[in-house]
Amino acid sequence: MKTNDSAKWDRRRFLKTGAGALFLVAGAGLGPVLFRNRRVYSMSKSLMGTIGEIQVVHDDEFLALRAIEMAFEELNRIEKQLTYFSDDSEIGRINRFGASQDINLSRETAELIARALQWSHATRGCFEPGLGKVSALWDVKHRSEPPQEEQWIRLAGRHFSKKISLTQNEKFSTIRLLTEDVKIDLGGIGKGYAADRAMDILKEEGIDQALVNLGGDIVALGGKSESDGWRVGVKNPEAPHDIIEVLTLRNQAVATSGTYEQYFLSKGHVYHHLIDPKLAMPGNSTFESLTVIGNNCRDADALATGLFFVSDAEKKQILEDHTEGFEFMRFGA
Repeated sequence: MKTNDSAKWDRRRFLKTGAGALFLVAGAGLGPVLFRNRRVYSMSKSLMGTIGEIQVVHDDEFLALRAIEMAFEELNRIEKQLTYFSDDSEIGRINRFGASQDINLSRETAELIARALQWSHATRGCFEPGLGKVSALWDVKHRSEPPQEEQWIRLAGRHFSKKISLTQNEKFSTIRLLTEDVKIDLGGIGKGYAADRAMDILKEEGIDQALVNLGGDIVALGGKSESDGWRVGVKNPEAPHDIIEVLTLRNQAVATSGTYEQYFLSKGHVYHHLIDPKLAMPGNSTFESLTVIGNNCRDADALATGLFFVSDAEKKQILEDHTEGFEFMRFGA
């Protein structure tokens, strides 16, 4: 675990690749032509409320760009399936009808919800996939003042994950919401899962060096060159145009949550987008940014959210008990 003592990096020394708390850092084999005549092929698209970028190192332009396009097709499929903001997605159907009837699920969505519920249990409710109604109330992107207290106070500490009944077997999966106040929102795990799936597609297409970056949820395959890993910079939460830490990734994933990008100010108080389920409102923390590094982005994404409002000792214990080799770093304040 590291705090924010690290040396700052000047803005001119890195290349920003989309929104989020992580950057791809220039240097270390970033030239256009790499060893064995391999080149870096890159494509960026807007999706999942952010900028997604995929980089592939390959010696065949056609194969590299085809693999990237197929990975983006997979990202678009997952977004349509899991988005909270469409009544026609699987999540939308659950939230519309799940309190009154069992809803049939695809195996993929059921497995992701099951994983989210596992992390809710492991973090004692600090990761909460049933918090959609609360998050919609606070909606920091479109608010300039907090909602009325009576709207959200009754939702505090409700342990919504325990009000989600998920049934899985080899033939089918169903879900039922046991109260109208539960609304499933997989925003804290879905983007990381999507990054993993995009990387799976690249591997299936024979790619062995690549980086997927979904607004700071990052998966690295191999290295940028045969000798160097992918260098990723973590934003300084107190000066977001600077880098506070540089990570070198090889066959790893990283995700960051922070309080300093999505927020509004009201009467001198900062209301950010990270909701503490125990309070049903933006939580308080002694730091501003939490980065989790591990072997998959789905779990790193969930943990960057779920560990935000627990003590450092609890963070370490949860990672020791439920992961293999995951680490965390916190920065700011």
